[in-house]
Amino acid sequence: MIIVSKMADYAVVLAVHLGHLGQMGAAHASTADVSEATKLPTATVAKVLKALGRAGLVIAARGSGGGYRLARQPKDVTVADVIAAVDGPLAMTECAGDSDHESCTHLSYCATKPHWARVTLAVQAALGAVTLADMMAPPFMAPVIGPVIAPEPRLAVAAPLSLGADAP
Repeated sequence: MIIVSKMADYAVVLAVHLGHLGQMGAAHASTADVSEATKLPTATVAKVLKALGRAGLVIAARGSGGGYRLARQPKDVTVADVIAAVDGPLAMTECAGDSDHESCTHLSYCATKPHWARVTLAVQAALGAVTLADMMAPPFMAPVIGPVIAPEPRLAVAAPLSLGADAP
């Protein structure tokens, strides 16, 4: 199973929360307020917000009335940006990432490395296509195209029974 890390998940939750607060006109939100609203531990919220700050995704203000806010509009921040801020560059395998993996003993003959790189690029593109604004929208519901019509039951039609030459 491939899942994002717990910290990356929390980072998206926190960024979406800050996006909502920004839309409501809040200047900044304290770590304690964000923790209470998201039901995440304060220490975790502080750690994740600092990582988002280092990546330039949130801005911190000190002092009375200080706290955190998104550095950009939610439509300008992707889920890929948030995940990378916490977990680093996304890669489906260790050798498909941006790092130098010369220590891999299979590199010279690995037939799957270029394919994993393609998969990594596809996942990066998918996560890069979803913005915080998208994540702030009401839950996704698949559109229904036209009425859903159940197929009519089919009647079994028996073929004429051939009794053959020795039938009475």
